Amino acid sequence: MTTAKPVAIRITRPYQTEDEFFAAELETISRTGVMLVGAQQRPEGVVLRFELTLANGAPLIRGEGRVVGYKPNAMGGEPGLSLRFTRLDSKSKSLVDRVGALRDARRSMPPPAPSANEIASAPKLEAPAAAPSSSDPMPTSVRDLSQTAEIQLRKALPESAPSVVRAVDRAVDHDREAVLARLRSRAVAAAEIERILADGAARRRR
Repeated sequence: MTTAKPVAIRITRPYQTEDEFFAAELETISRTGVMLVGAQQRPEGVVLRFELTLANGAPLIRGEGRVVGYKPNAMGGEPGLSLRFTRLDSKSKSLVDRVGALRDARRSMPPPAPSANEIASAPKLEAPAAAPSSSDPMPTSVRDLSQTAEIQLRKALPESAPSVVRAVDRAVDHDREAVLARLRSRAVAAAEIERILADGAARRRR
């Protein structure tokens, strides 16, 4: 019984050199098989004798392989026929080894740096708001409230009582640092400010 010879197919790719082919279709060749971009569909399991060449006819890889799959849109809109190697000549084996080394080197390379256009088009991040200075830890609103309370307290005193005004001045001078320290450590509640104003009004009524 005569065994039928495998069907032979030849696929030509539009590249002038091996390097051009590797740059565009390196992933189509593995250590165990090849995807023939541009080949027509064949039944799975069929053994084919294949030759893959450059545009000038120079062979890249040739041998025999068993059909294991087909993709109608494998690369760039072209179909792809996947074969598992069953036989390769010595030159094709060397090329497969070279492809494996190139693939390993490519995967170990760091990602390329962003181009100037990518950097320019990247969304700009806003800088975070500056933290309050340690030399001025008291919020402006609290500082204004303390000054307002002092002014209102002075207005609440009778103008005809200079001795009382001087006493208040001494008390204010003595207690100002303590008050500011309290304002720095914790914001004085609005209710406390109202109490200070109420005390001034009560002194005036006296």
